[in-house]
Amino acid sequence: HIGKAGYEQTLYATSQIARRKWMENIEGQQSKLRERGNFFTKTILCENFFSAAHKVNCLVPMDGGRKFVYGTDTGIFVSDRRLKAAESRPRRAVEMKTVTQVDVMEEYQLLLVLADKSLYSLPLEALDTNDNLLKKPKKIQGHANFFKAGVCMGRHLVCAARMSGISTTIKVYEPTETNIKSKKKSTIRSVLQGGGDSLRAFKEFYVPAESMSIDFLRSKLCVSCTRGFEVVSLETLETQPLLDNADTSLDFVSKKDNVPVSIERLNGEFLLHYTDFSFFVNRNGWRARSDWIINWEGRPTNFALSHPYLLAFEPSFIEIRHLETAALVYIITAKNIRMLHVSTSEIIYAYEDEVGEDIVASLDFWARKPEP
Repeated sequence: HIGKAGYEQTLYATSQIARRKWMENIEGQQSKLRERGNFFTKTILCENFFSAAHKVNCLVPMDGGRKFVYGTDTGIFVSDRRLKAAESRPRRAVEMKTVTQVDVMEEYQLLLVLADKSLYSLPLEALDTNDNLLKKPKKIQGHANFFKAGVCMGRHLVCAARMSGISTTIKVYEPTETNIKSKKKSTIRSVLQGGGDSLRAFKEFYVPAESMSIDFLRSKLCVSCTRGFEVVSLETLETQPLLDNADTSLDFVSKKDNVPVSIERLNGEFLLHYTDFSFFVNRNGWRARSDWIINWEGRPTNFALSHPYLLAFEPSFIEIRHLETAALVYIITAKNIRMLHVSTSEIIYAYEDEVGEDIVASLDFWARKPEP
């Protein structure tokens, strides 16, 4: 049994024949459980390439999902999923140490990279050129624990969080070029040579707590931190808690060992994810759907939504729940699981095989219908 209440159990048989019978029954039950997973499609995207020396820390698709940009401890790799077999094997595009986050702003032809706790930008051309000048990353911020790119107030923004002790300073940047796609390569080269900034400072605010993630709402930011979910207005920089303390039905949230992870907006409500549970609140911070709550079997570090399913990722298994009923539908087990990317079409994650090499795979729930 796995999860917070997991345990191991040893079974003993009186003879080899009895042992064989036990194994047949167990394998039969395992086969039936696997058949229950026929409502999703798993596709292997990369295997037999990323070893323990350069494990996959992060990934972002680009070019409409046709290409993948991988971040590893030894640099940035690129692969083309349209190619077959050996031709699609990743190739190192940029050498950088300890790449823990990558993102692409294709509208501005920018690649954002968090490496060695510093935020950098590169032109997307750097992934497909031998020009060392283009491959030289430009430092945006010298100390950053994580960053998040998104749209807020109709602006494309990049938030970089720097933690110091039990507080967090979040700097907000926006691209300086409005349409780099339309510019010539010589213009990009001149910007790099002249030291022009690809991102400019837009706002800065402070959260008196250790922060874990940032989510973009329409006109505000939501910061997940040890104090809970804090909503920040980018117009006034005022911060207020998302949950209303006047709602006593939310008293269960105040457990000290419970950590907020992320937030999703669904049909005018907010789905809040914590390491122990997920539940809905309305826009006023009061509990919504009072009979709906998921108490997670494990302690997830990431979540992914592919309607009508909600997936929770922790290092040893993926928990799949039905969004409407909160019922447990399926569990996928593996070693050292890392969620890498979520889109409307697929969920991409990595895990280790028997020899410690990384396998990158995708899950989608479009091709097959669940059993009635």
